[in-house]
Amino acid sequence: MMIRFLRIVALLSLQCSMVGASASTVSTSTPAPTVAQPATESDGNVVTQLFGYVKDSVTRTVTGTQEMWSNHGRCKEIRAKQKDYREKLKSQWELQEKNLSPKEMKRRLAAVNGGITYDEFVFLSKGKEDRGRLMNMVFLMWGAPKFFPYALMFYPNLLPSPFAPLPDASGMETKLEKLSRQRSHAVISTLLNLENEARSVPYLAKLNVFGKKKQERRMIAVDNLGRSIASVMGAAGVAGGAGAELVLEKLEGLLYKKGEEFNRGDKRLVVVPGAIIVGLMNSISGPGVLNGVMPNFMRRGTVVAHVQKIAETDNFLVNEKVSLEGLSTSRLLEACNDRMIGGTGRSDEELRQDLSNWLDLAVVKPNQRIETTGEEFNENLARTALMGYYSLEAARDPRNASYLPRILFQGQLLQGSTEGDGKQRKR
Repeated sequence: MMIRFLRIVALLSLQCSMVGASASTVSTSTPAPTVAQPATESDGNVVTQLFGYVKDSVTRTVTGTQEMWSNHGRCKEIRAKQKDYREKLKSQWELQEKNLSPKEMKRRLAAVNGGITYDEFVFLSKGKEDRGRLMNMVFLMWGAPKFFPYALMFYPNLLPSPFAPLPDASGMETKLEKLSRQRSHAVISTLLNLENEARSVPYLAKLNVFGKKKQERRMIAVDNLGRSIASVMGAAGVAGGAGAELVLEKLEGLLYKKGEEFNRGDKRLVVVPGAIIVGLMNSISGPGVLNGVMPNFMRRGTVVAHVQKIAETDNFLVNEKVSLEGLSTSRLLEACNDRMIGGTGRSDEELRQDLSNWLDLAVVKPNQRIETTGEEFNENLARTALMGYYSLEAARDPRNASYLPRILFQGQLLQGSTEGDGKQRKR
């Protein structure tokens, strides 16, 4: 086991050094001009380069390990504050509600995340993600040691944040611009795949001679969904919170149930077409080499995990009455990026308004309706629909970083060129 642990450390240092050797933190400001330095003999010395590589690898490994240990200590302190807060609530509820059963008390306390600030909540959530990534790495190293190096190569996000590769320092685009461009491409690909899914029968489905009716019903459902998306995006004056509310209104029959709970398949987004799941996964984790061949249940698992993480943050913001005006620009961008809201060129006021609309539609209004009617609410599907809507809206924004696909949404350019050609022909 010790040998395998040392292999993990060595591979971590190798991955960090290979990806981040020439990288630096991306900034939105204009980079300072660099001055070319004359080449020296040490620059071409293989022994010197090898020594520098080993030194950087060891330094990054030691620094990352120390950071993870420090983060673990701070997470313990934050959880201790949460525990004290829950104990106070438990004592208060025992006095006020004496008929409360132990099971109900435990359920209520499990849903409480108060007693800490929003920054501490975000830090605790990131620490939870890092622990999960570390456990996945240990499992891969133990169960599939030969596959582990390739997993690091194709999925650098597998690494915990202290060991994550540094951003690319090419200077061509900022991190936010890259994210905006990739998500716009994901939107275009999703729309194309959704239309193809409604019109073309998959090859494997053709082999199933007994499933033609089922495949036909599925294609009709996907086609109806595509036409609903077109009607929403083509409606006049639909933007921001108004468009998001219209999307949830069209899905109301799938979002609410009375008298029965949603089954596991409904909560796991089985009803969502595969094209949309692939598009959301590419938007969440970025385009990957193996995303196209990954089984659909694994893609759905990635999307559901992301949606549940957002749900925890939404509930914290609403239940703890966190003021959105007090959020820093970095925290605001982080929260909006997780929800596919906005992109390049958005002001803090625009982002706060969109985030406020999201919380109203995903938490406040559903809770009010549930208390009044006693219905069940499929929050996973609602947040998935909202992420899809805001992704489409960001792709159509003129400030989007992806400029070439946006020409498809500007029909007036084609119309103007056609009119100009007609005038020339008349002459």
